[in-house]
Amino acid sequence: MKLNAALSIDDLRKMARRRLPRVIYDYLEGGAEDEMCLDTNAAAFARQRFLPRYLVDISRRDQSVTLFGETYASPFGIGPTGMIAMVRPDADLLLARAAADADIPFVISGASTASIEDLARVAPRSWYQHYPCKDPAITADLLRRCAAAGLKTLVVTVDVPLHSKRERNVRSGWVRPYKPTPAVMAEAIRHPGWVIDYLRTGLPFMENYRAYAPPGTGARALTSFYADQVPTPHSWQMVASLRDAWKGTLVLKGICHPDDAARAAELGVDGVIVSNHGGRQLDRAAATIDLLPEVVAAVGERMTVMVDSGIRRGADVAASLCHGARFTFVGRATSYGVAVAGYDGARKAIDILKRELDLACGQIGCPRASDLDARFLARRA
Repeated sequence: MKLNAALSIDDLRKMARRRLPRVIYDYLEGGAEDEMCLDTNAAAFARQRFLPRYLVDISRRDQSVTLFGETYASPFGIGPTGMIAMVRPDADLLLARAAADADIPFVISGASTASIEDLARVAPRSWYQHYPCKDPAITADLLRRCAAAGLKTLVVTVDVPLHSKRERNVRSGWVRPYKPTPAVMAEAIRHPGWVIDYLRTGLPFMENYRAYAPPGTGARALTSFYADQVPTPHSWQMVASLRDAWKGTLVLKGICHPDDAARAAELGVDGVIVSNHGGRQLDRAAATIDLLPEVVAAVGERMTVMVDSGIRRGADVAASLCHGARFTFVGRATSYGVAVAGYDGARKAIDILKRELDLACGQIGCPRASDLDARFLARRA
């Protein structure tokens, strides 16, 4: 299937599966343990039903939104995905450029394979996802670098208190120190396009941590250095310290309980992303679209509430906004695209979601995406 023939994000997923070796596709696609949370997210979005209003003038439709003083062309951005250059060399930079050209935010992963500085040059309105480190000096310097690069929004991920158990990855061979076994290499040969790229570039470096590891640390050893630093014990005191240290917009990613959202608001946090880490951490976590209304009810008047995990359609974006989210993020959707065709594939994924969101808004009689709310949701029996 050629890129232009892709009609949906699922089409891009199938194309990515054909191009990528199993070990890399499973890293991108998989979740924790039995992967029930992946199904939970998908089923929850599939249950959403709209209540359309007809005889509305939809001749002009607008999906732009204003978030933290910035106006974006659509109410979704590209969320962080660690080690994404494994699917295609320079994937971080390609995704960042696609986001900038589409006028949506790109969140630099804390496990990025391109540096803060390089990504900020490609997409100046990027956000940075931060995993607090065991060494406070590393955290302090990462925040310094973000500010120096002109980044305004820090996204602190709080839903990784421990490394998760990703059984699919173990079975596929994606385990540190990421040295392919003969079985992995034999399967990878069936995906020559990816193999050629890998032979040309090798295992990508986690560039943001290269400066903190001992001199001469290789790419494999650097992943172990990173894993020794992250995760570190989390606490509300940590959040308070980061609020004092970071002068820009502060967002907590992974908040699910309304009481935690309220506590964040009391500490001066500017926003939360309701997230279950795309099903990659706690396998029995609830779907974020189901948790979203309670978080909005608790803090929606005091802070910006956003959501991610499981969004594969423009209608999923619309449903999230109807439930009170101000913004949404996708991860796998654009990762499939960049895996398939680099920058063009990333733009294809963005365009699919934008087109689907435009159709959803037009079909339900809401020409401005920013006006979506519970009025457009059908009540459950």
